[in-house]
Amino acid sequence: MEQMVQAVSTVGFPIVAFLLIFWKFDKSLGLLAEAVNNNTQAVQLLLQKENKKN
Repeated sequence: MEQMVQAVSTVGFPIVAFLLIFWKFDKSLGLLAEAVNNNTQAVQLLLQKENKKN
């Protein structure tokens, strides 16, 4: 917590706030990309199974 206060006093609140928001966004974007990749694999598997039936 003290590091956060020191960062705000050193570089200013807007810069620290921007970095925190960017870090959180980057983390969320990684999770979203993983979910999309998992869904793509699931759809491909379903299509393969459907094509084997026909």
